[in-house]
Amino acid sequence: MTSSGIVSLAGLIGEHLAQIESALNAAPSNSGRAGDETVVTRFAKEQSQGYVGAMDRGAILSSVRELQRLFDRLLFLEKCTSLFAAPLSLSEELNQLMDALWQRHSLAFAALVLGEAELGPYFYHDLRGILDARRYLKKQCPLPLWGELAHALVRPLDPEEPDYLLIDDIAEEDRPKPEEFPWMPRRGSVLFLPLRKENVAIGALILGGGAPDYFADPELRLELVEFAQIAARVVIGAQIQEELQERSGQLVGLQLFTRLLAASLSSPRILSIVLNGIAELMRAVTVLIVFRRTLIGDALHRLSMETPGARILQDLICVSRSESDPIALLSRLQKLLIWTTDAGQSLFLDPSQPLESPDNLYYNESGQALITPITVGDAPLGAIYIEAASDAPAYSEEDMVVMRTAVNMVAIVLQQID
Repeated sequence: MTSSGIVSLAGLIGEHLAQIESALNAAPSNSGRAGDETVVTRFAKEQSQGYVGAMDRGAILSSVRELQRLFDRLLFLEKCTSLFAAPLSLSEELNQLMDALWQRHSLAFAALVLGEAELGPYFYHDLRGILDARRYLKKQCPLPLWGELAHALVRPLDPEEPDYLLIDDIAEEDRPKPEEFPWMPRRGSVLFLPLRKENVAIGALILGGGAPDYFADPELRLELVEFAQIAARVVIGAQIQEELQERSGQLVGLQLFTRLLAASLSSPRILSIVLNGIAELMRAVTVLIVFRRTLIGDALHRLSMETPGARILQDLICVSRSESDPIALLSRLQKLLIWTTDAGQSLFLDPSQPLESPDNLYYNESGQALITPITVGDAPLGAIYIEAASDAPAYSEEDMVVMRTAVNMVAIVLQQID
């Protein structure tokens, strides 16, 4: 049966259950005309007159209402699952999911955060019922190790243990701390529901009730857990679609970049062409091409110095496309650029944070900036630094592959120059 068929069937059954409930409630009264009754209503009245008098009519009504509640839940969750195949962007799908949740439950607030990796950073992608929500939307959500969100994202070791974190009374328990969620009211209750992909956290729903013990009903929690599982699948599907579209665009971009380099081999502006090409290919607002003077020949040294905007810092020669002072940036990156050149390893960075010394480096799965070594054969020449806009998605390992491919093409061109 198709999805629309299931919805129609559930709606029809729900209508009949409502008729049965109405008939049971009206069973003692026979004022209604038979011609105005449906088959379901007439059957319910006949049965109630013959048998219900000796039975617990309240128990029957309770069962009917429970069935109605289950059908309501079925329809709600089916509406959410219909987004699996919807040709929408991630932000549009999240908006529709949160609309459905907000309309179904009388929540005090709702927030959805998504992470760029399991350990973060996490960003607010949707906020409801929050004053000055724009102040936080698309901004980073704090993830202190002592915080409630970090606790909720850790998968329970016991598979029988519920995969959520519930705080029944925010005021009495004094949780979460205001430092973690400055926008959250200091009363009511809050439920943290992790979104997972193959047991790895990719985000979370943070739902608030206006009174203590708002989420005390286990059936309500069960429905919200199911909603979170659907939301995770919708997010994963939308991210895969966006990833496929982005990679397809990058493949086209690589092809155009290769043709551009081939047509510009003899141009004295070749490094400027490389700067602009990589900026467009990698959606970078800042690009630095850095050579170590001791590792390049005279021809490449001369070409670098003749490129507009060339800068020198000790042993480093830099050409750049940057909105900020390239010398200040080069000074901050100097040790990392030399390390990347010598090690031949790409490196993700978060330029908003203090830059680590090469002695204290650890591997990041993503970053707002990326350094890639320039190597001809086994001979290092320097490195290329790219940085995305602060509100743009972080570079991933897939972006690193694209960048290394582009830099390898650049290296082939530079080899012919040098």
